[in-house]
Amino acid sequence: MRLQDDGYGRAHDGGDRIVIERSGRRGAVRLPRHGVAACVLSLVALVGWGVASAGYILFHDEVVAEIRSGASASSRAYEAQLAAMRDELERTRTRRMVEKAGLDERLAELGLRQSLVEKRQSRLAELAGRSDLDTSADDVLAYAPKPAPLDGAASAFDSIETGTLPDRRSESATERAQRVAAALDAVDVSQTRTLEGLASKNRERRRTLEQVYDAAGVPRPALPADGKGRGGPFEPLPESALNFEMRLDQLMAERAVVAVFERGLDRTPIRTPAKGASLSSGFGARVDPFLGRPAFHSGLDFDVDYGQPVKATAEGRVVSAGWSGGYGNMVEIDHGGGLTTRYGHMSAILVQPGDRVQIGSVVGRVGSTGRSTGPHLHYETRVDGVAVNPLRFLNAGRLLVAKG
Repeated sequence: MRLQDDGYGRAHDGGDRIVIERSGRRGAVRLPRHGVAACVLSLVALVGWGVASAGYILFHDEVVAEIRSGASASSRAYEAQLAAMRDELERTRTRRMVEKAGLDERLAELGLRQSLVEKRQSRLAELAGRSDLDTSADDVLAYAPKPAPLDGAASAFDSIETGTLPDRRSESATERAQRVAAALDAVDVSQTRTLEGLASKNRERRRTLEQVYDAAGVPRPALPADGKGRGGPFEPLPESALNFEMRLDQLMAERAVVAVFERGLDRTPIRTPAKGASLSSGFGARVDPFLGRPAFHSGLDFDVDYGQPVKATAEGRVVSAGWSGGYGNMVEIDHGGGLTTRYGHMSAILVQPGDRVQIGSVVGRVGSTGRSTGPHLHYETRVDGVAVNPLRFLNAGRLLVAKG
């Protein structure tokens, strides 16, 4: 280490030295290395602190006011956020209330629709059950089982097969309502298709019956009336103007007409009195078997064995049952509307005048009484007492069988 002279003949190690003179006297203060710099820095720090303190004293109110202003702004912003959250919560609650009200209305609508579907199904089943259209109720009403009561959107129509259904635990009420609505739509489509099928078959049945009446040459039955005067030119109502219930009512009315026509055919002799028997003599001109000269034959002769049953060809009332000249043992049945049938040459009579007979009722036994050359059945049809060819009635019956 190099020592420096301090002016008193002494040496030091190079540190900072401060000389102080006072009243002619000198004194020296030796500082460690960089001591002056430390003192300067301390002095600067002291001055800075003083300036800061003075500034704080001078600007204290403004600083406090600024701090308070910032705190107030923060508070207002927080309150605004709370208000916005409350508004959003209220909107959410309102929206949910509206959605719930809408869902309740939707469920009420679905309940009404299901009730309507059940009523429609009941009426369709009634139409199918009383129909003579060669179709079973299973074929006609094959769309769905009867829906369960609508206790809730989750339980309605659970029995209808609609494919793979979603997990009920994760399915919302709205989704369930939509699924029920879709099931109802499917049933509605099937019911409409069923109604159209029944209406089509009924129209075809009516056309067939009208053709049978025309072929038999008898007037169609008069439709029932309520006694009130009505009229006007006929204008068919467009299908688009009819809803499902109106079309059901229309079909019911048309079925009533068909029932009247069918009932009328029950009293029309369109069935054979001797099933499977061949004709031995036709209606009209022929050679008389006794005189060998041309004569008029008023009926049909069926080649039937002695003692076989003779059956009524339509409903009616027995007006004659006994011996009748060349007819031998003869039964005459009045079917109404001036239409009668006669069964002659029988060996036995099994009915009496005034008896009511049904289709297929046995009225006697085949024989050869009266003006006859051997066992057979003489069968006549008469309109207002005039003999007409029974074949026109029998051919009408064949037409009915052929068209079902």
